Amino acid sequence: MEEIIYSEKPNLHKPYLIIGFEGWPNAAEISSFTLQYLIDHLKARKFASVLLENFYQLSSLRPMATIKEGKLLELKFPGNHFYYVKNPLSRDLILFYGIEPHFHWHIFADLFLDLAEMFDVHQIFTVGGTYDYIPHTYPPVVSALFNHEDLRQKIVELGLELTEYSGPISIHTFILEKAKKRGKKAVSLWGHAPQYLQTKNIKVACSVLKKLVDWIKMELDLSELENASHYFEQQVNHLVDQDPKLQEVISKLEEVYKGSRNFLQPSQKEEGAKEDKVVYIQAFLKKMEDEDKKN
Repeated sequence: MEEIIYSEKPNLHKPYLIIGFEGWPNAAEISSFTLQYLIDHLKARKFASVLLENFYQLSSLRPMATIKEGKLLELKFPGNHFYYVKNPLSRDLILFYGIEPHFHWHIFADLFLDLAEMFDVHQIFTVGGTYDYIPHTYPPVVSALFNHEDLRQKIVELGLELTEYSGPISIHTFILEKAKKRGKKAVSLWGHAPQYLQTKNIKVACSVLKKLVDWIKMELDLSELENASHYFEQQVNHLVDQDPKLQEVISKLEEVYKGSRNFLQPSQKEEGAKEDKVVYIQAFLKKMEDEDKKN
Protein backbone atom coordinates (compact mmCIF):
# COMPACT_ATOMS: atom_id res chain seq x y z
CA MET A 1 0.00 0.00 0.00
CA GLU A 2 1.27 3.48 -0.86
CA GLU A 3 1.86 5.61 2.26
CA ILE A 4 1.75 8.90 0.31
CA ILE A 5 -1.37 9.65 -1.74
CA TYR A 6 -0.89 12.24 -4.52
CA SER A 7 -3.68 14.45 -5.83
CA GLU A 8 -1.21 15.82 -8.38
CA LYS A 9 2.50 15.70 -9.14
CA PRO A 10 3.57 19.26 -9.91
CA ASN A 11 6.52 20.12 -12.11
CA LEU A 12 8.95 21.84 -9.73
CA HIS A 13 12.41 23.33 -10.22
CA LYS A 14 14.91 21.90 -7.69
CA PRO A 15 12.72 22.91 -4.75
CA TYR A 16 13.55 23.37 -1.11
CA LEU A 17 11.68 20.96 1.17
CA ILE A 18 10.60 22.59 4.47
CA ILE A 19 9.18 20.29 7.15
CA GLY A 20 7.35 21.02 10.40
CA PHE A 21 5.63 18.82 12.97
CA GLU A 22 3.18 19.15 15.80
CA GLY A 23 3.99 17.12 18.90
CA TRP A 24 7.15 16.84 21.00
CA PRO A 25 9.39 19.01 18.75
CA ASN A 26 6.83 21.83 18.65
CA ALA A 27 7.52 23.73 21.88
CA ALA A 28 5.82 27.14 21.94
CA GLU A 29 4.08 26.08 18.68
CA ILE A 30 7.08 27.36 16.74
CA SER A 31 7.11 24.55 14.18
CA SER A 32 3.38 24.50 13.51
CA PHE A 33 3.11 28.30 13.42
CA THR A 34 6.02 28.64 11.00
CA LEU A 35 4.68 26.09 8.53
CA GLN A 36 1.10 27.35 8.72
CA TYR A 37 2.31 30.90 8.16
CA LEU A 38 4.22 29.86 5.04
CA ILE A 39 1.29 27.84 3.71
CA ASP A 40 -1.18 30.69 4.23
CA HIS A 41 0.94 33.64 3.09
CA LEU A 42 2.48 31.91 0.09
CA LYS A 43 -0.91 30.47 -0.91
CA ALA A 44 0.61 27.02 -1.10
CA ARG A 45 -1.32 24.30 -2.89
CA LYS A 46 -1.83 20.86 -1.33
CA PHE A 47 -0.73 18.01 -3.57
CA ALA A 48 -0.11 14.95 -1.36
CA SER A 49 -0.94 13.44 2.02
CA VAL A 50 0.61 10.78 4.26
CA LEU A 51 -1.74 8.02 5.35
CA LEU A 52 -2.09 7.81 9.13
CA GLU A 53 -2.79 4.15 9.82
CA ASN A 54 0.80 2.86 9.72
CA PHE A 55 2.36 5.65 11.77
CA TYR A 56 -0.08 6.78 14.47
CA GLN A 57 -2.05 5.42 17.37
CA LEU A 58 -5.48 6.68 16.42
CA SER A 59 -6.82 6.24 19.95
CA SER A 60 -4.55 9.13 21.02
CA LEU A 61 -4.82 11.03 17.73
CA ARG A 62 -8.52 10.72 17.15
CA PRO A 63 -10.35 11.66 13.95
CA MET A 64 -12.95 14.44 14.31
CA ALA A 65 -16.60 14.00 13.36
CA THR A 66 -19.44 16.41 12.59
CA ILE A 67 -22.84 14.94 13.45
CA LYS A 68 -26.16 16.76 13.11
CA GLU A 69 -29.56 15.36 14.04
CA GLY A 70 -28.09 11.89 14.24
CA LYS A 71 -26.54 12.01 10.78
CA LEU A 72 -22.78 11.79 10.19
CA LEU A 73 -21.96 14.77 7.98
CA GLU A 74 -18.17 14.76 8.00
CA LEU A 75 -15.24 12.72 9.25
CA LYS A 76 -11.87 14.48 9.36
CA PHE A 77 -8.53 12.83 10.02
CA PRO A 78 -5.57 14.80 11.41
CA GLY A 79 -3.63 16.37 8.59
CA ASN A 80 -0.27 15.21 7.26
CA HIS A 81 -0.02 17.13 4.02
CA PHE A 82 2.50 18.27 1.42
CA TYR A 83 2.06 21.62 -0.32
CA TYR A 84 3.95 23.30 -3.13
CA VAL A 85 4.77 26.88 -4.11
CA LYS A 86 5.97 27.93 -7.57
CA ASN A 87 8.54 30.71 -7.29
CA PRO A 88 9.58 32.30 -10.59
CA LEU A 89 12.31 34.39 -8.90
CA SER A 90 14.00 31.56 -7.01
CA ARG A 91 13.67 27.87 -6.24
CA ASP A 92 10.22 26.36 -5.80
CA LEU A 93 9.12 25.12 -2.37
CA ILE A 94 7.61 21.95 -0.97
CA LEU A 95 6.08 22.46 2.48
CA PHE A 96 5.09 19.65 4.83
CA TYR A 97 2.94 20.25 7.88
CA GLY A 98 2.08 17.20 9.95
CA ILE A 99 2.34 15.41 13.27
CA GLU A 100 5.40 13.61 14.58
CA PRO A 101 4.69 9.88 14.08
CA HIS A 102 4.25 7.39 16.90
CA PHE A 103 5.55 4.35 15.00
CA HIS A 104 7.93 3.26 12.22
CA TRP A 105 10.23 6.27 12.16
CA HIS A 106 12.58 4.63 9.66
CA ILE A 107 9.80 4.10 7.14
CA PHE A 108 8.33 7.55 7.78
CA ALA A 109 11.67 9.29 7.22
CA ASP A 110 12.25 7.27 4.06
CA LEU A 111 8.99 8.66 2.67
CA PHE A 112 10.44 12.16 2.77
CA LEU A 113 13.67 11.09 1.11
CA ASP A 114 11.78 9.19 -1.61
CA LEU A 115 9.74 12.32 -2.28
CA ALA A 116 12.90 14.46 -2.21
CA GLU A 117 14.49 12.27 -4.85
CA MET A 118 11.34 12.24 -6.98
CA PHE A 119 11.20 16.05 -7.10
CA ASP A 120 14.99 16.54 -7.18
CA VAL A 121 14.92 18.54 -3.93
CA HIS A 122 17.93 20.84 -3.61
CA GLN A 123 18.01 20.97 0.20
CA ILE A 124 15.88 19.90 3.16
CA PHE A 125 14.95 22.05 6.17
CA THR A 126 13.14 20.95 9.30
CA VAL A 127 11.76 23.51 11.76
CA GLY A 128 11.34 22.81 15.46
CA GLY A 129 10.81 24.52 18.79
CA THR A 130 12.40 23.84 22.17
CA TYR A 131 11.98 25.31 25.64
CA ASP A 132 15.22 26.70 27.02
CA TYR A 133 16.67 28.59 29.97
CA ILE A 134 16.80 31.87 28.11
CA PRO A 135 15.26 35.22 29.18
CA HIS A 136 12.62 36.79 26.93
CA THR A 137 14.35 40.16 27.42
CA TYR A 138 17.18 39.08 25.08
CA PRO A 139 16.93 38.58 21.31
CA PRO A 140 15.51 35.16 20.42
CA VAL A 141 17.97 32.39 19.70
CA VAL A 142 17.70 30.20 16.60
CA SER A 143 20.07 27.25 16.48
CA ALA A 144 20.89 24.86 13.68
CA LEU A 145 22.22 21.37 13.23
CA PHE A 146 23.39 20.10 9.86
CA ASN A 147 24.25 16.83 8.16
CA HIS A 148 26.95 18.04 5.74
CA GLU A 149 30.07 20.04 6.52
CA ASP A 150 29.48 22.31 3.51
CA LEU A 151 26.54 23.86 5.40
CA ARG A 152 28.54 25.06 8.40
CA GLN A 153 29.74 28.33 6.84
CA LYS A 154 26.23 29.33 5.78
CA ILE A 155 24.95 28.74 9.30
CA VAL A 156 27.66 30.96 10.74
CA GLU A 157 27.07 33.70 8.13
CA LEU A 158 23.38 33.86 9.03
CA GLY A 159 24.13 34.25 12.73
CA LEU A 160 22.61 30.91 13.70
CA GLU A 161 23.86 29.16 16.83
CA LEU A 162 25.46 25.76 16.32
CA THR A 163 23.37 23.28 18.28
CA GLU A 164 24.85 21.72 21.42
CA TYR A 165 22.66 18.91 22.76
CA SER A 166 22.71 15.44 24.26
CA GLY A 167 19.46 13.64 24.96
CA PRO A 168 16.27 12.23 23.43
CA ILE A 169 15.78 13.05 19.76
CA SER A 170 12.85 13.95 17.53
CA ILE A 171 11.96 12.77 14.03
CA HIS A 172 13.96 15.77 12.74
CA THR A 173 17.26 14.06 13.58
CA PHE A 174 16.09 10.85 11.94
CA ILE A 175 15.33 12.72 8.73
CA LEU A 176 18.74 14.44 8.75
CA GLU A 177 20.52 11.11 9.20
CA LYS A 178 18.51 9.46 6.41
CA ALA A 179 19.20 12.44 4.16
CA LYS A 180 22.92 12.18 4.82
CA LYS A 181 22.95 8.53 3.77
CA ARG A 182 21.21 9.45 0.52
CA GLY A 183 23.48 12.38 -0.25
CA LYS A 184 20.89 15.10 0.48
CA LYS A 185 21.96 18.18 2.43
CA ALA A 186 19.66 18.96 5.34
CA VAL A 187 19.46 21.51 8.15
CA SER A 188 17.29 21.54 11.25
CA LEU A 189 16.39 25.00 12.57
CA TRP A 190 15.27 25.32 16.19
CA GLY A 191 13.68 28.30 17.87
CA HIS A 192 14.52 28.56 21.59
CA ALA A 193 11.59 29.78 23.69
CA PRO A 194 11.85 30.80 27.36
CA GLN A 195 10.68 27.83 29.41
CA TYR A 196 8.67 30.08 31.74
CA LEU A 197 6.41 31.21 28.86
CA GLN A 198 4.22 28.21 28.10
CA THR A 199 2.31 29.49 25.08
CA LYS A 200 2.58 30.13 21.35
CA ASN A 201 5.66 32.33 21.09
CA ILE A 202 5.21 34.61 18.10
CA LYS A 203 8.45 36.47 18.79
CA VAL A 204 10.59 33.33 18.50
CA ALA A 205 8.62 32.01 15.52
CA CYS A 206 9.19 35.33 13.74
CA SER A 207 12.95 34.99 14.29
CA VAL A 208 12.93 31.47 12.87
CA LEU A 209 11.03 32.64 9.79
CA LYS A 210 13.48 35.49 9.22
CA LYS A 211 16.44 33.11 9.28
CA LEU A 212 14.70 30.68 6.95
CA VAL A 213 13.67 33.41 4.50
CA ASP A 214 17.21 34.80 4.50
CA TRP A 215 18.66 31.36 3.82
CA ILE A 216 16.46 30.52 0.84
CA LYS A 217 16.40 34.13 -0.44
CA MET A 218 12.63 34.28 -0.64
CA GLU A 219 10.55 37.45 -0.93
CA LEU A 220 8.10 37.39 1.98
CA ASP A 221 6.68 40.43 3.76
CA LEU A 222 7.04 39.78 7.50
CA SER A 223 6.07 43.28 8.68
CA GLU A 224 2.68 42.16 9.98
CA LEU A 225 4.29 39.31 11.89
CA GLU A 226 6.94 41.65 13.29
CA ASN A 227 4.18 43.93 14.63
CA ALA A 228 2.51 40.94 16.25
CA SER A 229 5.87 39.98 17.74
CA HIS A 230 6.30 43.43 19.29
CA TYR A 231 2.78 43.31 20.71
CA PHE A 232 3.47 39.86 22.15
CA GLU A 233 6.58 41.17 23.90
CA GLN A 234 4.70 44.17 25.32
CA GLN A 235 2.01 41.93 26.79
CA VAL A 236 4.58 39.55 28.30
CA ASN A 237 6.41 42.49 29.91
CA HIS A 238 3.10 43.78 31.27
CA LEU A 239 2.36 40.43 32.90
CA VAL A 240 5.88 40.08 34.29
CA ASP A 241 5.63 43.58 35.81
CA GLN A 242 2.71 42.31 37.90
CA ASP A 243 4.61 39.31 39.30
CA PRO A 244 7.54 40.18 41.64
CA LYS A 245 8.45 36.52 42.05
CA LEU A 246 8.79 36.04 38.31
CA GLN A 247 10.76 39.28 38.04
CA GLU A 248 13.28 37.84 40.47
CA VAL A 249 13.53 34.58 38.52
CA ILE A 250 14.07 36.43 35.23
CA SER A 251 16.65 38.75 36.79
CA LYS A 252 18.68 35.76 38.00
CA LEU A 253 18.30 34.08 34.62
CA GLU A 254 19.62 37.22 32.89
CA GLU A 255 22.71 37.19 35.10
CA VAL A 256 23.45 33.57 34.25
CA TYR A 257 22.72 34.12 30.57
CA LYS A 258 25.12 37.06 30.34
CA GLY A 259 27.98 34.86 31.49
CA SER A 260 27.24 31.80 29.41
CA ARG A 261 25.94 30.99 25.94
CA ASN A 262 25.66 27.27 26.68
CA PHE A 263 21.96 26.53 26.60
CA LEU A 264 20.62 23.89 28.94
CA GLN A 265 17.89 21.67 27.55
CA PRO A 266 15.37 21.03 30.36
CA SER A 267 13.82 17.60 30.49
CA GLN A 268 10.06 17.14 30.64
CA LYS A 269 10.42 16.35 34.36
CA GLU A 270 12.40 19.52 35.03
CA GLU A 271 9.87 21.65 33.17
CA GLY A 272 7.01 20.18 35.14
CA ALA A 273 8.81 20.82 38.42
CA LYS A 274 8.95 24.56 37.76
CA GLU A 275 5.23 25.24 37.58
CA ASP A 276 5.62 28.11 40.06
CA LYS A 277 7.94 29.87 37.58
CA VAL A 278 5.75 29.45 34.50
CA VAL A 279 3.49 32.06 32.99
CA TYR A 280 0.45 30.89 31.06
CA ILE A 281 -0.67 33.74 28.83
CA GLN A 282 -3.45 32.23 26.73
CA ALA A 283 -5.78 34.91 28.08
CA PHE A 284 -3.92 37.77 26.48
CA LEU A 285 -3.47 35.76 23.26
CA LYS A 286 -7.24 35.41 23.03
CA LYS A 287 -7.54 39.14 23.60
CA MET A 288 -4.98 39.74 20.86
CA GLU A 289 -6.90 37.50 18.45
CA ASP A 290 -10.17 39.28 19.30
CA GLU A 291 -8.55 42.65 18.63
CA ASP A 292 -7.11 41.40 15.34
CA LYS A 293 -10.57 40.32 14.25
CA LYS A 294 -11.97 43.77 15.04
CA ASN A 295 -9.20 45.44 13.04
